[in-house]
Amino acid sequence: MRKSLIAIVAILVIAIAAAVFYVFSNLDAIVKAAIEQHGSDAVKTSVQVDQVAIKLADGAAAITGLTVANPEGFSLPQAFSLGEIAIDIDLEKTGKELIAIDTIDIAAPRIYYEINAQRQGSLNVLKENLATGAGATDGTTADGEPQASTDAAPLKLDIARFELKQASLHAKVVPLNDKTYDLKLPSLVLNNLTGTPEQISRQILDNLIDHAREEIKKQGLDKELAEIKAKAQQRIDEEKAKLEQMTDEQIEEKKQEVEDKLKNLLNR
Repeated sequence: MRKSLIAIVAILVIAIAAAVFYVFSNLDAIVKAAIEQHGSDAVKTSVQVDQVAIKLADGAAAITGLTVANPEGFSLPQAFSLGEIAIDIDLEKTGKELIAIDTIDIAAPRIYYEINAQRQGSLNVLKENLATGAGATDGTTADGEPQASTDAAPLKLDIARFELKQASLHAKVVPLNDKTYDLKLPSLVLNNLTGTPEQISRQILDNLIDHAREEIKKQGLDKELAEIKAKAQQRIDEEKAKLEQMTDEQIEEKKQEVEDKLKNLLNR
């Protein structure tokens, strides 16, 4: 009986060791698949990742080639193309219900912001999808009603610093005859972000949308409006010159007309 028990324990230990080895040796692929599946469910569009590299001992992770497709109703194929994401994890603070992150650095991302014919913003729609997609846990339902309590507490993130740098923005405004802008975005830095992954994603999108709109206005629309005003003023000046020229001709015609009448009178 004792030998049988030892054999069972040995088999369990081997099985657990094998499972742990499988998880750790395939951790990058497991995380990659999780990001693609849960990310796609959350934003209701396709999320793809090229590669994930995790170094648990160093508390570091790198994600490359993460892309987020645009929602339906938009012509641009992507909303985001994130070159490289470097994550520094605080292992001492990280636990079962909290992942503590010191920094998230996103280098050289490409952001696509489209306003369609219905005047909807692509990034705004993604943000709305996060509020209603799978895994949305901000304490309320999509209708704003309190969610029913569950035994499992939602996973929380605590991000000390988030930075998006060297970003480029391709904006398309369909109501303005498909006007497009290719702009450089200043770095976006956010500190002390806390909440569920969906809550933090919405906070980041809120700031990113404001960031993008400000640059479109400053670098794009304001410049275009200035050019339109300059062209309009040029046309006004040209028309004014024509009017002044026409007035001079009319005066000469009037003078000639008066002179002819005077000559006729004197000749009588």
